[in-house]
This record gives sequence, C-alpha cells and structure tokens, in this order.
Amino acid sequence: MAKNSGITFSANERINHSIYGFGTISEVNDLHTTIEFDQNGRKKFVTSMVQLERTSVPAPVVPTRRTRSKTTKTKAKDN
Repeated sequence: MAKNSGITFSANERINHSIYGFGTISEVNDLHTTIEFDQNGRKKFVTSMVQLERTSVPAPVVPTRRTRSKTTKTKAKDN
C-alpha cells in the first residue's frame, strides 16, 4: 500500500499528484506504486517516496472506438 503521512492507498483509488495531476492507482505494493494519469499516461513511483492526495474527481470517460464496418469485395463482371 502506498503510504503518505500515514495514509494508505490501494488499487483503483483516484488520486492527485502535484506534478502529473489526477490519476487512478493501477498497482501498489511495498516497493512501487503505478498510476495511470488522466493526461500524462502511466508512471511508476517508489511507494515510500511518492506524495499523493486523495480526490473525489471522477475518472474521465474514455470514448468508445468506432470501427469501420467490413465491406465485402465484389469481383467485377467481365462482359
């Protein structure tokens, strides 16, 4: 669990980091804490040194990826 002045964090908690902003903890153990930040991607920190703050800001909604419908190739008829 990530420790921060006696506060324990766990996976899937929303946090705020002073440099990288808002994020969600994806993994945490005694050595490392991995956070998926909303704007800055995934970062890994030393658990005993990372300074985090809990937040109630919800995670951004990830837009669904639109896929093209598959079209079947038709052979041209020779006349």
